[in-house]
Amino acid sequence: MTDDELCGYVRQYHGMLVRLAFSYMKNREDAEDVAQDAFIRLYRCNKAFAADDNVKAWLIRVTVNLCKDMLRSSAYKHRGEQLDDIPCESTEELGLLDCVKRMKPEYAGAVYLYYYEGYSVKELAGVLGITATAASTRLARARSQLKKMLLKEGLYDER
Repeated sequence: MTDDELCGYVRQYHGMLVRLAFSYMKNREDAEDVAQDAFIRLYRCNKAFAADDNVKAWLIRVTVNLCKDMLRSSAYKHRGEQLDDIPCESTEELGLLDCVKRMKPEYAGAVYLYYYEGYSVKELAGVLGITATAASTRLARARSQLKKMLLKEGLYDER
């Protein structure tokens, strides 16, 4: 891979990977580190990709795996919430973001990929390395958990 190709992929996918990593790590600096590590792995990768969509899927899979590895590592220590550096349109959106941050990482990641990146359930399953049924179940559980949190916070009315 050439430097120019890598720069193009960084420009195209950096924001998405940082947001995805943030949904797992709950920390901006860790999310940036994970995204950078994913791009380093892409640069060192000897794999030939057929299309840009394949590169995107590969980067997402690597990012998810790096997040899971970091969260499992004994050296990792949660450094607290940092909601201030995430742009939000309203206080309701900030409340929603806070609720998503408190979800289990696998639920927050699924919500992010499905709602913000527009992945279908089948695509989500492929990227996360799970079955379509498991992806659908994960989204249903995430929605249920999010609804309960929003009700508790007074940000959602069932009427």
